[in-house]
Amino acid sequence: MITTFGGGVGAGKFLEGLYSQDYLEELNIIVNTADDIDIYDVRVSPDIDSILYWLSGKVDRRKGWGIKGDTFNHLNERKNNDSWFNLGDLDLAENLRKKHFMSKGLTLQEVVNKQRKKLKIKKAKIFPMCNEEVETFVGTRRKKIHFQEYLIKYKMKPKIDSVTFKNIRKSHPSKGVIEKINKSKLIIFCPSNPIISIGPILSVPGIRKAVKDSRAIKVAISPIVGDKAFKGPVLNFMKAKGFLPSVLGVASFYKDLVDYLMIDNKDKEYEKKIKVLGIVPIFKDIRMTKREVSIRMAKSILELIDR
Repeated sequence: MITTFGGGVGAGKFLEGLYSQDYLEELNIIVNTADDIDIYDVRVSPDIDSILYWLSGKVDRRKGWGIKGDTFNHLNERKNNDSWFNLGDLDLAENLRKKHFMSKGLTLQEVVNKQRKKLKIKKAKIFPMCNEEVETFVGTRRKKIHFQEYLIKYKMKPKIDSVTFKNIRKSHPSKGVIEKINKSKLIIFCPSNPIISIGPILSVPGIRKAVKDSRAIKVAISPIVGDKAFKGPVLNFMKAKGFLPSVLGVASFYKDLVDYLMIDNKDKEYEKKIKVLGIVPIFKDIRMTKREVSIRMAKSILELIDR
């Protein structure tokens, strides 16, 4: 059994490569839901939606998110300050369908399972980290704002003073998540933002302990190459939480959690310092500009099971 953690474009690209492999293991994907937001009369789960679209082949590969060929007519009709969140028409329809099922009493986990089946994703199970509503808020000099506002509305410009996960202490792991972690042979942390994609999942009560106690081989993949992140405000959040904005900062975040850290061939200078943290570096081309790169990364990690 293989269990992965992640959210965002980096996770989607890597999981597409992993999903393509003819592994015999059960694949479980635990996804961040602290990016979720109430907007346009629906509750949107951007990370879950992205994973669903990447694995089903529906994703807009040029952007790395959303549905290919989508239109934005509903946003054009709004034409006001509340239309800053880029949700396409097809994407909105998916979220309206989700809203309908949840209004009938289904949990987020149950609805995601319905979506997975509808999109014919057969070789993997997808779990929201929890069913409770958890949201990431970014403290800036002026006020606290939702992470999506920071990312899109304010274009990542405000200086980050704090990061909080609203309602996280009242959350519980989705049904079956702890069991999957306990039974896994291999645990993979996707190349996602450690602070705001992986951090919320590990903050759900019980999940970090389950990972630490697991006898699985544990591997993380760096979302940073050199001094640049794959996408998004990874470096901003690393610095805000006291981590170096580099591969070494990523290694420090995962200290005591993983056995291996996959980093790019360009970052061999960090080898000794990473080993001092008790982590074995794996060197690979991890800049996922092509699908073949994520496939090679996945194959390399799967080989660890047979060592």
